[in-house]
Amino acid sequence: MEIEMSNRRFVLSKDLFSVIMELINEQHQASFTVTGMSMWPFICHGRDKVIVEKIDPEKLKKGDIILLQTPLGNYLLHRITRIKGDCFETTGDGNCFGDGWFPRSCARARVVKIIRKEKEMDCDAFGWKIIFGIWSICFPIRRYLLVALRGISRMKNRF
Repeated sequence: MEIEMSNRRFVLSKDLFSVIMELINEQHQASFTVTGMSMWPFICHGRDKVIVEKIDPEKLKKGDIILLQTPLGNYLLHRITRIKGDCFETTGDGNCFGDGWFPRSCARARVVKIIRKEKEMDCDAFGWKIIFGIWSICFPIRRYLLVALRGISRMKNRF
């Protein structure tokens, strides 16, 4: 089902992700515009797109941004923060708490690129790995960093 609003078309997530999963299962990449603020400041709601591709659940790595389907059927696009045996934990970059543990079989795809303002950022690039690593280390103080970043963002938008 599509909803049209001011020259934009919106597709229900269940419809969108069924098409994305079909593409991924056929070994294609898929892209979509991200909704929600849970991955801010690295991925922004309504502005940034991601390119995802199929991943072997056995090859998941800490730091990967993945598309996962929860046991309840919901889809999340979050970063893997811990791996223990056959399970992994994810956390949104803009969240101060983890999502809980999921079996590897919940992983559907891995983000390979983030697209912002027509520029593609390779998630496997060394520079991004460093930035994501630093952000991960800052997890205990993330709440304060997010407050500061939101304040800076608001001030920037005023001018």
